[in-house]
Amino acid sequence: MRAIFRLANVLSAAWLGTVLVGCGAQPDADALYPLEPGLRWEYSVVTERKGAAPERSTRTMENVERRRFAGEPGIAIRRNENGSRYYLAERDDGYYRVAVKSVASHTPIMDQPETKILPLPATVGTSWREPAHAYLLDRARTFISEHAPGNTVTLDYRIEADDVAVDVPAGRFQHCVLAVGTAHFHLGAGAGFAPSEVPIEQREWYCPGVGLARLERDERLTSEQRMITGGHISMKLTRAPGR
Repeated sequence: MRAIFRLANVLSAAWLGTVLVGCGAQPDADALYPLEPGLRWEYSVVTERKGAAPERSTRTMENVERRRFAGEPGIAIRRNENGSRYYLAERDDGYYRVAVKSVASHTPIMDQPETKILPLPATVGTSWREPAHAYLLDRARTFISEHAPGNTVTLDYRIEADDVAVDVPAGRFQHCVLAVGTAHFHLGAGAGFAPSEVPIEQREWYCPGVGLARLERDERLTSEQRMITGGHISMKLTRAPGR
């Protein structure tokens, strides 16, 4: 999803202390969101909308380097296939996205507030709120997300399980964490139909030494009479990092 970010100045120190991509990188076997330079992910994405044929695409993400950024050491920079860069931090209480740089911008744009990707420790029952910015891929650009105030839908997340198995094209992964985000988006009244609440649910599976292995998103309209319809987005890992 997209959000409208406010521009912030980037300290000149952000360009110091660079760690370049290395060959044969291997992820931390315990990390739920590996940040080592050189790691690469490939995903298949299927978008289904009512009355339309499924849309299929691929996404890639790659950790390109670690450096000091905005005064914080060890920030990982992750790049997608379109050249956009995501600035990621691992802290004692979780993984965060702190900034984004598109190919059209000269400097990174700071997240305001920072986006929590996953809490640490990721134990069952842990909850948090997150504006649904895209931090992994250009996903879920639906009618609802594009027409939300500020292009943002805030999801209430909760760790629902911390020891599940996930089967995706890249393989079978054990001891994964399932994070579920939910929200209700209000669609106003239009000609011939009443206002309605659209339930949104996003499920994300994070696996040790792999990171995000699978994502499922549902937007279900409660009124079938609307010209606007909901849909389903599925993302599955086809190539895991370090493999």
